Amino acid sequence: MFDRYPPKSVVVGVDGSAAAIRAARWAVDEVAGTDIPLRLLYVTQRDVTAGTRQARLAVAAAEQVVRDAYDAVEQIGKPVKVETEIVDGAPVAALIAASRSTTLLCVGDTGASMHPTIWLGSTAKELAQSGHCSVAVVRAGPRDTDTADTRRIVAFVDESPDGIDVLELAIHEARHRRVPLRVLTSTQPRSGDSHLKRCTDNYPEVDIDTVHLQASLVDYLAAHAEAIQLVVVGAAQTAAVGQLLGDPGAEALRESDVSLLVVGFKRPGR
Repeated sequence: MFDRYPPKSVVVGVDGSAAAIRAARWAVDEVAGTDIPLRLLYVTQRDVTAGTRQARLAVAAAEQVVRDAYDAVEQIGKPVKVETEIVDGAPVAALIAASRSTTLLCVGDTGASMHPTIWLGSTAKELAQSGHCSVAVVRAGPRDTDTADTRRIVAFVDESPDGIDVLELAIHEARHRRVPLRVLTSTQPRSGDSHLKRCTDNYPEVDIDTVHLQASLVDYLAAHAEAIQLVVVGAAQTAAVGQLLGDPGAEALRESDVSLLVVGFKRPGR
């Protein structure tokens, strides 16, 4: 179903919620001014018992959801190639299937917005763990306005190949969103020709600083959540991902509106 997607598309799962609209708007900066299409994907579960009238109403409702997301993207006023599609299936399974042929999958965190005692909803967690590309979980919170978010991006980086991917995508995000980037490390970075130093030198337009963690990642995020808009981690950094998606992350971040980007194997701009 999804193998006809362009190899560098960005997919946004939309479902009619305010969180999904925010995810669609957030994704605009990923593709604005490029030939990379932004695909708005709505997954509907067909009711086999529905009559003809009910089926038509369901199609009309799905089309309205996609149209509302399309209008929200257009209202931003940036040059974006927008594509839309409605497919039948189970939402999580369909989005995971879509992630096989895209560089970035974006979803809004609807589940957590309805349950204030948790950080991420079950759908967002499953996609973050099982997606075949990078997955952005865009949080809806008190800062959900048209005002540009100037808070910093934070990336958890080591000097492994996966850590390099995290760093490069975090820089990509900071450049496009014009915000500072803080790189968190669990070990002291090597001096001299480290990839971190080279990236810092190669992107002087991005305000990059480095912090060597003295505590756990979630403890740091909890202490600085008010100043953070996005956390970037690698899918291969299983301990960090496990903390963020598990009870420690929920305890530390459930009252925040910090978004999460889990870096997979296929990345925007590649």
